[in-house]
Amino acid sequence: MKAVLIFDTVNDLLFSKWDENFIHRMKSFYGQEKDVNITDSHHVSQLLSPIITSQRVMAAQFSNTYTSMQCKDKTTIVFDEWLDHVFMIISEDEVDEAHRELLDCKTFVQHICGQNINLLHSSIYQDWLSVLLESRGKGDSIPGASGVIGESGATGAALNALKSISKEIKCSPYQHYHLVLFVGDKMLALYSSRGCEDLMPPDVILLSIQCIAAQEYWRELREVDNGVCCDNSHLPWLSEENSAIVNLCAGSTGAPCAPHSLHLAEIAPRIVFAVLIDMESRDIGIAVHLSSQILSNLRRILLQRNLELLPNTLDSLEVALKKTTDALKKNKVHSTLCARVTSRMLELRKSCTTTTPLTPETTATAMHTALEAVIEQLKPDIPSLKLEPSLKELKNLLAPYLEFLRVKAMRYFSLESYPFHK
Repeated sequence: MKAVLIFDTVNDLLFSKWDENFIHRMKSFYGQEKDVNITDSHHVSQLLSPIITSQRVMAAQFSNTYTSMQCKDKTTIVFDEWLDHVFMIISEDEVDEAHRELLDCKTFVQHICGQNINLLHSSIYQDWLSVLLESRGKGDSIPGASGVIGESGATGAALNALKSISKEIKCSPYQHYHLVLFVGDKMLALYSSRGCEDLMPPDVILLSIQCIAAQEYWRELREVDNGVCCDNSHLPWLSEENSAIVNLCAGSTGAPCAPHSLHLAEIAPRIVFAVLIDMESRDIGIAVHLSSQILSNLRRILLQRNLELLPNTLDSLEVALKKTTDALKKNKVHSTLCARVTSRMLELRKSCTTTTPLTPETTATAMHTALEAVIEQLKPDIPSLKLEPSLKELKNLLAPYLEFLRVKAMRYFSLESYPFHK
């Protein structure tokens, strides 16, 4: 039994992925008759609303949140909260395993949505998150392990090939990019342009899972078409060019807040070429992420009436917002947005320190809306890359190694089923 659920700020179900056993358990758990239809999101939200409300109230008003529940029938429920959204997994797994899976789910959401979790209202983003969850357990190794396929000389040849085709990658006005080759779930070679920020280990793992999802989809297409499949068939959760904006780790906390344009292409079965283009919005992402975190803390302080913490929190928020507006100006974002953020901060401080017609809760909500406008700047247009010439050259350069790499890809790849398929 497995269900992954995400609830929005008013406890409506934003994302769901469950199996039939979950629905049967829900009926028995809540004493429902077997013929009652609770398979839609509305009914599930109603049934789970008391648990979610309890978790929110304990966290927001009493700072006494709980992160898991275990029922007599061995049902485990684990919680997490991010951007006022509740993430929940209901399963029969051990609590620690369920927490790890929930953390992965939250990381996937941050990776594909950044700080704009409302993107999950789109069916495309829901499908994207769903395939990443399914691909989570299909790779059987840690990406980036060195020496596993490098003894053949394939790694050196792949790196030279990536360096050679880098001259053909045209991504103006952006100057920084990574070119990566994955074999199965392992990174074979990575070439980064000069001055590019290093990929962090979580970025490599997330990129590996993106590649696994693509490989599985292309493999299934071949099975349906009896081995006949057009090269680089469209992945339904990406654009027509198999590209999308993803968010990589940045800043001292390593939060996924650096927008990159991801482009995927198949070199051969189980061999994937990935391009990551830095969208040059890293400073905005880091600053607005910090501002959002502090504002969330401030709203909780107001709810708890813990007013002795208010002055320092206001000071910290003002500093973070100054970094945000500076980053916006550096990226030549329209000046009215900077003025709006500054004005909302002045209103917020005034409402918290003097008597005004506006309550602190009202001005905090207005500040939140202003930050949402900033977050919109972190989803730029995806640059169009004409990869066909580069792919042709890459295939030619790797031709002596392709069969060897395909064998390695099958050896180091597991096709075990994800729990939703059981």
